[in-house]
Amino acid sequence: MALVTRFPSVPLGQTPWIPNTVGNLTATGSTQGTALAIPLGQDLSVVTTVASATGTVLPGPAGISLGEDYIVANHGANALEVYPSTGGKIGTLATNGGYSLAAGASIAFRYVGGNSWCVGA
Repeated sequence: MALVTRFPSVPLGQTPWIPNTVGNLTATGSTQGTALAIPLGQDLSVVTTVASATGTVLPGPAGISLGEDYIVANHGANALEVYPSTGGKIGTLATNGGYSLAAGASIAFRYVGGNSWCVGA
């Protein structure tokens, strides 16, 4: 059986959502303070080089709207640590704690206010 993907139609006069994507990123640093900062407004960040114990940092709360999503795709060979900005939280992790994103995986982080993010939005 063939796999058929059906995309929703966009009503006449409306523009479909096209993510602001940055690709071929290299994860850096082994701590929240030295990891690669994801730029504000990058809806989809594709990290292709992930050395062991390296990571990225989600943007800080300034300039982010409540409910805004940031998708991180790990196309590297190792797990990618995704950190909140300083003083922030991801889900139920400790303040400033990193989320381990497996190699080959991608996930959405949704800003829920107060420098906090939920996972898998």
